[in-house]
Amino acid sequence: MKKSIALYLTISIAILLSQNNNSSLQGEWIFESMTTITKAAREEITIVYKDKNNVETLTFSNSGSILYNVLNDGIQKTGRGVWYSDESYVTIIVESDTTYGTYGIEDGSLTIITTEEESDEYYGNSTILKYSKQ
Repeated sequence: MKKSIALYLTISIAILLSQNNNSSLQGEWIFESMTTITKAAREEITIVYKDKNNVETLTFSNSGSILYNVLNDGIQKTGRGVWYSDESYVTIIVESDTTYGTYGIEDGSLTIITTEEESDEYYGNSTILKYSKQ
């Protein structure tokens, strides 16, 4: 019961905050590329580009909801969550996953950068996601 109330409050706050979001994020965005930089003993860079096996759209609505439609290596996922932004930061909450990152929009291109710190189980990494405006 307490988890349900906490989730409801989190979603409600996110929706209220999103009403004042930067309207440039609103609308449909199509995945172009994802660059992951893993900070291991030897830095590794992996790049995934949009192709017939890697397709994604994100739709940011002014109500604070986000819709996603993803095809990744033949596996289709669709769903919704909530989002809000503050200056150059964006937070996206989908089910139990929360993504924090910085974002920028230039010439119809959206860039979202997320960073994960190193832990005992994983190397640290940065991910750069690029989308184009639909």
